[in-house]
Amino acid sequence: MEFLAIITVLIALQIWGYGAIPQQDDWLATMHQRVSSIGNLRLRLALLILLPVSVVLILQVVLEGVLWGLPLLLFYVAVLLYSLGRGDFRSHIALYTDAWHRGDLQAATEQARELEGFDHSATPTNASELHAQVRKAVFYQGFERWFAVVFWFVLLGPAAALAYRLFRLLGSRPETTTEEQVLLDQGVQFLEWLPARLLAFTFAVVGDFDRGISAVSPHLTESTPAADLLGDSGHAALAETISADCTADKFAGQAEAELSCAQKLISRSVVCWVAVLAGLQLF
Repeated sequence: MEFLAIITVLIALQIWGYGAIPQQDDWLATMHQRVSSIGNLRLRLALLILLPVSVVLILQVVLEGVLWGLPLLLFYVAVLLYSLGRGDFRSHIALYTDAWHRGDLQAATEQARELEGFDHSATPTNASELHAQVRKAVFYQGFERWFAVVFWFVLLGPAAALAYRLFRLLGSRPETTTEEQVLLDQGVQFLEWLPARLLAFTFAVVGDFDRGISAVSPHLTESTPAADLLGDSGHAALAETISADCTADKFAGQAEAELSCAQKLISRSVVCWVAVLAGLQLF
């Protein structure tokens, strides 16, 4: 059932794109506001995450075996679509690239800040520093918007995929307090530890194996954040990178080609794991 849901979602994304996914989070904002008066921090966060997850688990049991599993499949598809990352990733990259080609570093930086994984604490002072941060953000956003969600969806079902997205959503809300943010960040780091290392290994398999493995090996048992791990391992696995002797007039073209290569590496990784899941269906 999970595999059919993943294939259905992939087809839907190819037809309509991420921008057409109906992902409404107003209910979460309302719920967050209503539980804000609860003094116990852990209880407050538990309610925000466990209540929606419990609803998914209950509906999953109710729909089991109804009409040959068709309602359950549609439910799985709906939860998976909702659990995917927010925003139109490709549009942000296109707008960033356009601003960069115009030489508008400020506008390019503003577009780059819309990407998940972009280091908001650092202010790039030149195009090279900005590109390095964007490349890192591209790898992480490909991970958090799709791979991490599908990993937990396959491993523990739609409730786990939703739980991951709720941790991410709550962590990005302006109403979230500093104390809540600390716990949410710990939860996200825990949920991303294993899938991030799996994707980093996949980068090596579908990219430059020797360089990719060398980059990921030191971090396999460490607590390196997913964004840093994927940024380093993804860059190492790229078949096309910026040459060391690249001149200023050629930098923009080579950097754009590198970002395109990064997105293709992510796409190949997705195809690789779809093939693996398809093979597992035969056993």
